[in-house]
Amino acid sequence: MPTERKAGKRAPWRGHVSIAEEVVSSIASIAAQEVEGLSGLKGTVADGFAALLSGEKRRGVAAQLSENQSIRIRLKAVIEYGYPIHEVAQKVQAKVKQEIEGMTGLRVSAVDVYVQELDIGDKQAERIKEPRVKGES
Repeated sequence: MPTERKAGKRAPWRGHVSIAEEVVSSIASIAAQEVEGLSGLKGTVADGFAALLSGEKRRGVAAQLSENQSIRIRLKAVIEYGYPIHEVAQKVQAKVKQEIEGMTGLRVSAVDVYVQELDIGDKQAERIKEPRVKGES
């Protein structure tokens, strides 16, 4: 006679789920780049070499898991010229926090945004490079 199990009496799952900091960094990178006004993320030369060796595309993002199981994110941002820098940075913080917490269940303790550069774009760069003629304002 086969034994039957009632649906409500399942044994609890046992085991451990571990999410690598690199995965969290990837989520942060993708989420941040969805924010309007963010031109991109800027990594260091060392980040570039590490990305080449590992094949990963998370330059400019670092995730650090603390002992209390919360995560801290550091992003090095490039903001598009014309956007309010503080507003873009705040939107990046909110978006990254929302995506990481929603996808991983981890608590985000902080999202630090370091604005490293301003993307002035091609048209703006051409205007800056053009020499001014005397008498022109």
